[in-house]
Amino acid sequence: MSGELPPAGTATGRKPRYRTWIRRSRLVVFAGLSVVCLVGAVLAFLSPWFLLFLLPLGLFGYITTILALTVYRFAPWGGDLQRRVHELIVAKAALPPGSKALDVGCGSGSLAIKLAKAGSVVTGVDSWGQDWEYSKDLCEDNARIEQVADRTAFDNQSGAALRFDDGSFDAVVSCLTFHEIADVERKTDGVAEALRVLRPGGRFVFVDLFGDPAFYPDGVLAAIDRAGASVVESGSLAESLPLPFPLRHPKVLGHAMLVAGTKDS
Repeated sequence: MSGELPPAGTATGRKPRYRTWIRRSRLVVFAGLSVVCLVGAVLAFLSPWFLLFLLPLGLFGYITTILALTVYRFAPWGGDLQRRVHELIVAKAALPPGSKALDVGCGSGSLAIKLAKAGSVVTGVDSWGQDWEYSKDLCEDNARIEQVADRTAFDNQSGAALRFDDGSFDAVVSCLTFHEIADVERKTDGVAEALRVLRPGGRFVFVDLFGDPAFYPDGVLAAIDRAGASVVESGSLAESLPLPFPLRHPKVLGHAMLVAGTKDS
């Protein structure tokens, strides 16, 4: 009997729901502002002062276009870049079957579930804030649909203070999470906390906006070294994966980097 898992959704007739990294509410807000400004500009026939709406229309219209195209690129019908980034992380981790892995900031469970389907036993943690379209229930439902519920667990935790002992995991991964952690003095503190729970010799693969000085003014490599880990690979995400327009935009993934390595013995 083959040990391969059946395609997603074949057992239940349902498909997993993996939300994109872009908040839908943010897109709706900027689209609404663009419409309001457009209506205001159309009223210029009443008074030329209404032409002033063209100024914010240009700004809000530009932001709306970037957000909409980003959602399109991340979605399955527009290139499926979100899935491809997660698959890249799984490939870079290269974990043997049975490895105990942690996904910091698991969102809707996509990366954690891909690790589980590759043979790892995975714990996903997230704070699932109210302004995100993710939840623990969504992660667990996706894991059941993908038939890896027996190899996954999800818990509500902050990446700033993980409730695990030192060296609890064979591998730690994270995708675009560390810069979102609010309850830290420096964004690199979240990176150090993730490395704390990695066992000596264990592997880490992180994708985040490490190239953005607004989040990481001192970079991330020195913080990883201070945490007792060694970087094996570091570079722009665009070097590992083609990023079509507008994903190279500085406000999207232009500053995204992939950093991988091991915990020192």
